[in-house]
Amino acid sequence: MLVLGIDTTHLLLEREPLLLAESQFYLLSVSILLAPVVYAGMSFGVRGALPTTIWALVLSAPEIYGHSAETRVGILVQFAIVLMIAFIVGLRVDRERAAAGATERANARLSRLNATASAVAHSLDLGQVVHETLRAKLDRTTRQVAWIELLPGRDSPGVTVIDASQVEVPTELNQVQSGLTLAACFSGQVQRESGPGTVARTAVVPLTSDGDVVGALGVTYLDEAIPPDEYRVLEAIGNQLGTAMSNIRHHASTREGLEALSIANENLEIYIELATEAQEEERKRLSRELHDDTMQSLVLTLAQIDTATAAELPTDARTRLAAAQGILTETLDNVRRYCRDLRPSLIDDLGLVDAVDWLVGDLRARAGLTIDLVVHGARSRLSGRDELLVFRIVQEALHNVERHAHASRVQVTIHFGGGQIVVEVADNGRGSVPVSRTGQKKVDYGLGLRGMQERTKLLRGSLVIDSKRGQGTRVQLSAPLALTHMSAHAGESEASRST
Repeated sequence: MLVLGIDTTHLLLEREPLLLAESQFYLLSVSILLAPVVYAGMSFGVRGALPTTIWALVLSAPEIYGHSAETRVGILVQFAIVLMIAFIVGLRVDRERAAAGATERANARLSRLNATASAVAHSLDLGQVVHETLRAKLDRTTRQVAWIELLPGRDSPGVTVIDASQVEVPTELNQVQSGLTLAACFSGQVQRESGPGTVARTAVVPLTSDGDVVGALGVTYLDEAIPPDEYRVLEAIGNQLGTAMSNIRHHASTREGLEALSIANENLEIYIELATEAQEEERKRLSRELHDDTMQSLVLTLAQIDTATAAELPTDARTRLAAAQGILTETLDNVRRYCRDLRPSLIDDLGLVDAVDWLVGDLRARAGLTIDLVVHGARSRLSGRDELLVFRIVQEALHNVERHAHASRVQVTIHFGGGQIVVEVADNGRGSVPVSRTGQKKVDYGLGLRGMQERTKLLRGSLVIDSKRGQGTRVQLSAPLALTHMSAHAGESEASRST
């Protein structure tokens, strides 16, 4: 309409008597035609600019015919320039629109890939991952049918899940879709619809998990051919889904392994507890047998030697009996100490504090160390099992001091309060800082320390071993109080024994 208006106006002006000079207006009219031509090019590209230019030339034909030959050549040259400008503007607009369209399509593909990535990472349930991936894959702006088929295996009983956009979801795959899916599963390659005169509307990619083909992902465009980029999108989504299936499988295996490990740990703890109880029972039996049999035999033997030495004997025989008597007396003392080490009766009779006090006194007398026992809080009796476990931990800690610490002073502290018992054995010995190959500090748990750790687990407590070279070692046990009854010293706030 704009072109028609410009040509009509120009034709009327040229018919005015005062405007008959050709050279005054014909070039101006062609130049003005640039406005609608450029507008059409910027609005519709080449397909708008070129038809508009041709339309302007057709409408200007009567006017051009009425001029001289020289003027007609000038007008045609002007139209050629307009045509060239129209083509350049339209081509630039078409390129920019194509780039914008490509960017928009790339963003749409990226959005779908992001959506499928979120879908596969959202859950560890295979069925939910398959359904959400399929929904995220569909382009809702086109009419599509997409499906995922999983082959029978340890991860799936073999299913086919179908979804669609803008059409009713089909109940099963058609012959082409089924054939391409089967080919993709067996070949492990991308399959696409092909044939003479066939427009490719269907493509299928295999799903690979841990190097094995476990299924296929396919799509059918109902109204158009598959865009070239769709194959890459399908492959990317297939890789995402295959990776997700691998992660689900590994997670399931790891979970099963952790459950088995948990059961094994639980069984091991039960076994350790039963073994510890059996060990204590065996110690109790050995202590009783040594006390009732061996010690009694030694006492009777000493009594017979005393009786024999009262009789008239040669000096040599008397000397030998005296030496045997000394050896038996020392053996009797050792057996008595072994009995107490195996199962001190003080624990059953007087409780944990008195049993630890005996340990301290025995070590003080045997090793000549300065050892203090300090008790804080109101003394409380624990269950017999727990008191024996705490006693064994303290006993092992003191044995380590005697054998390895080279200490001159040791302090044993027992604190009752806050619903727990805290026992600490600290010495001023040489200490140590075992270092691993990585340079990290660690405690080298020998058999004795491992036994302390296991007994701590049975107490449901914690054991801290702090050892610094040249600054001694501190062993601290914390365990909850499982009280059987309160002792007669419940009113005491603090008691201590030291030497």
